[in-house]
Amino acid sequence: MTAALLIFVFIFNMHSATQKSDFALIIKLPFEFKAGENITRVGYALHGLRMIALFFWTIPFLAWVHARGESGSATSAFPFRLLDILPASRAGVVVQVLAFLLLIAAPFVSALHFWQIIEHSAKVCRPDLTTPCLGIWARPDTPGGLWDHTYRLTDGTSNNGPSYEPVVEPILALALLAVALGFVVLLLTEMYRAQRRLVTASETS
Repeated sequence: MTAALLIFVFIFNMHSATQKSDFALIIKLPFEFKAGENITRVGYALHGLRMIALFFWTIPFLAWVHARGESGSATSAFPFRLLDILPASRAGVVVQVLAFLLLIAAPFVSALHFWQIIEHSAKVCRPDLTTPCLGIWARPDTPGGLWDHTYRLTDGTSNNGPSYEPVVEPILALALLAVALGFVVLLLTEMYRAQRRLVTASETS
């Protein structure tokens, strides 16, 4: 859950940055993310989508592993235990539902938000100012390799932005998001089975 909270904080800050909001969540860590002062809305969206795609799938995976060994209520199977509240109680159900929405559902909503920004506003540019910018799926006739770091994702106003690989990055992001969604389905299945395991145990006692 520590990893889930850190990912949530990072995604929240990237989401706020795309809205040009000064509000951000701060956590004292040995390291911190500091974007350049001239980073664009598209750049923040790219960093947020990368974080979700590369790391978020581990959260529903670990929650699913935890839920497989639990029995009782569905909320008891969800591994959020930062508050000293019985998960099966009325207050516990509310807390667990809120935790699920913030730590599991919210990243998918943010991923959709980031993807829409990139799809509609982003341009893939080369350092050469005379080279026209392309779309996020486009590759030039003579690419410099499978992963060419000379590509830059911008809003089209300049050729300066985060490095980006057309075709490869969008496909990788969508594939990893699909993996994360698959683990969420498995998690929900195990949360449902947890309450069934309690019924079975009581019938045999």
